[in-house]
Amino acid sequence: MRLSLGTGPLPRLLAPGVPDWIGADGARVWWAVRDVLFCLDARGVTTTLLPDDVSECTVTAAGCTFATAYGAVMVSPEGIVGRALSVDAGEPLGVLPGADCVLVLSVPEHSLVPLAGGPAVPLPDAATRARFAAPFATGVGLVWLDLDYLYRMGADGRPHALGRAGGAAALSVGPFGATLVALEGDTICVAPGAPARRLGDPVDVEFARFSPDGLRALAADEDGLQEIDLRTGTTLRRWPGALTPVGYAPDATWLDGGTGNLTNADGPCLLAGFAGAAAAVGGDWLVGPGGSVWSRATGACLRGGLPPGVVATDGARIVVADDTDIIVVDHHRFAHGLPTHEEESVELAAIRGDELLVQTSSGALASFSFTGEARRAESDADWLPELPSEAGAELSEPGEPSELRLAGVAWPLPADGVVLVAGQRWAWSVDGALYALS
Repeated sequence: MRLSLGTGPLPRLLAPGVPDWIGADGARVWWAVRDVLFCLDARGVTTTLLPDDVSECTVTAAGCTFATAYGAVMVSPEGIVGRALSVDAGEPLGVLPGADCVLVLSVPEHSLVPLAGGPAVPLPDAATRARFAAPFATGVGLVWLDLDYLYRMGADGRPHALGRAGGAAALSVGPFGATLVALEGDTICVAPGAPARRLGDPVDVEFARFSPDGLRALAADEDGLQEIDLRTGTTLRRWPGALTPVGYAPDATWLDGGTGNLTNADGPCLLAGFAGAAAAVGGDWLVGPGGSVWSRATGACLRGGLPPGVVATDGARIVVADDTDIIVVDHHRFAHGLPTHEEESVELAAIRGDELLVQTSSGALASFSFTGEARRAESDADWLPELPSEAGAELSEPGEPSELRLAGVAWPLPADGVVLVAGQRWAWSVDGALYALS
């Protein structure tokens, strides 16, 4: 496996973690964890440190274009950071599929701004409802909702009404103006240069991805994934799994929600471990990074496939608490009966003897037996464990570019701690990443 971090040391990626964004173009897969970009191709994995955390991204033939809180940046397939746009008087809303442009709010008016330079193109205020814009270079312009009508900017520079979209809940736009609009119980699809059509069924529009020509889309519904012909509104193919956002690839790459594996149409698993439980340490076990359990003595992976959630372990038992207020003890589920309301979630968990101790997002504390019986509310959080980190490890401050320093050596990694495993130091992150520092 190939990792490139400039002139610095080269860690081994053992678990990829839970990404903030994933994209693919059929030849490679990108994923971003905080401000670190990973690129997987036939040769291995390359990493690139970005100037800021990613908020929006699109994949083009020239690489990836990212929008952040402060501007936008392009990264080539080789991991080279290229042209950048700094926005001082506005907020980047998103990068444009297929072009080097960013949709910017209030600079001094809503505009399309080319990364390569040149004048910005002003847009109507209603454009702020569009999450993505069609390729600027083709002259297609932008797709947006104005009240209950769907519009597309034509090559003549004028808006053209595509049809009524009353009660629209979400909008996703791809190359050349390809469009999906979510309605209650239905979906509108539009191919480039074609009239709008109704699918007759609802799909997950917000996470949909489009083919490079804008004629097809990948979208999920309650039965799995489907490839949609946007010209006819018909389903071409179906697969199991869930699209949680994954960039479109000609061979249909998707993330299986049950296994946490990124999979290709012909079967091979491209990346594993995206279930990504949070990290915890107990006894000889390191639990969490990549949704797996590791032996700190031997470095062996003891088991994988843990679901997402807050993890606690005592080196013999594993507990996973998720946001639906369910505790998982080695795949046996029981309702823990926390005194919470529906907007709360579990934030911290620990095992103390035969008790499970949890804390919610509001600060409520409680203890439970391993039969699921609620015992009492706790008055303080003294039992909450501090995850260990190797002596001498210095981590970057929150909000700063990712950096870990160990014995004076800088590692540009999204790390939250360092542990000694099988005589070797590992860096882990609560995002689910695990790296061996060699």
